Amino acid sequence: MRARRAKRTAPSILLALVTVVGSAASLSAQERVPGVIPELAPAECVAGDSRVAVLLLGSYHMSNPGADQFNLEADDVLAPARQEQILDVVERLSAFAPTRVAIEARWGDTVSTGRYQAFLAGEVELSRQEEEQIGFRLAAAMGHETVYPVDVKIGLPSDRLESVLEARPELGRYMAGLEEYGEWAMASMAKWLSEGTVREMLYRMNTPEAIEWADRGYLEFFLPLVAGDDYGGAEFVATWYERNLKIFSNLHRISEPGDRVFVVYGAGHIPHLRYFVTLSPHFCLEDPLPYLLE
Repeated sequence: MRARRAKRTAPSILLALVTVVGSAASLSAQERVPGVIPELAPAECVAGDSRVAVLLLGSYHMSNPGADQFNLEADDVLAPARQEQILDVVERLSAFAPTRVAIEARWGDTVSTGRYQAFLAGEVELSRQEEEQIGFRLAAAMGHETVYPVDVKIGLPSDRLESVLEARPELGRYMAGLEEYGEWAMASMAKWLSEGTVREMLYRMNTPEAIEWADRGYLEFFLPLVAGDDYGGAEFVATWYERNLKIFSNLHRISEPGDRVFVVYGAGHIPHLRYFVTLSPHFCLEDPLPYLLE
């Protein structure tokens, strides 16, 4: 007796179509021709673009919060020379003419928005955080009434890695490789910062090569950590993806067609956010490098 073929549900059919033609909702009736894969809009913004333009600026953590596994020890951004350099960066970025500025603060956070209001009123000095040094300054230069926190805090499940490593100690070589990679990355960034300006540092951190290297560690060192049915490494990486997907969801919430959104974030998030922007029919990508050139 032949087994009955499972009936495909409408969502599964739509999912299959989306994998072929992209976002079905973004296609007009004339473009939805069976068997024809329409040409997608370019990922980069073009003249007259009605999509939300997004400029993603990956930054080092200027305030030295020490919250990451590997941390750069940055010099004091409140020093006069660094302040002049940051003002230069903000002036350059103002040419993007953002209509909204998104910062790495928890969604719904009122502390950051309150500090921005106090900054506008001349009641507080800026902290060392890049959200304020760059984000607040740029928003103020554009005459914005507020800034937009878009972050989502999700702890990475390190215990899932430990369970795999206990079952397969030989996989510890990946953690050893991670340590070497992290030390090299921090040494490279320290060299860039000590030998250059804030603008030069940010330029180097946002090159395509640097963005690629910022992301590859998750696949090179974490994803291979698996033991039997324990996919601890994959779950660790999936949690990182989840956080960035939720951040991207929040970018949808704060923007409307035709907006120009400037996003300043820890550089480790940029590879994913950039990827999501390039695939979404609602957004287009603005390259930060031309704004940071000499």
